[in-house]
Amino acid sequence: MRRLLAAAPPSLALAFALYGCQLFGPPKGPAGDALAEGPRVGEGAPDIEGEDLEGNRFHLSDYRGKVVVLDFWANY
Repeated sequence: MRRLLAAAPPSLALAFALYGCQLFGPPKGPAGDALAEGPRVGEGAPDIEGEDLEGNRFHLSDYRGKVVVLDFWANY
């Protein structure tokens, strides 16, 4: 019985660590559905389209071959 009680804290710590690493399933979005996977290393990025800070429309493909940093913001 003592051995069982001694093994409980490390077992709980491992369970919480695995749960925090999402090893029990795929990551979920706000609606509870699985998140889509992005492009793999070496694949081209999808052609993202949006507005810059001045309101001008842009396409990511316009910057092909250049270094681009995208910063996405979201609110719920």
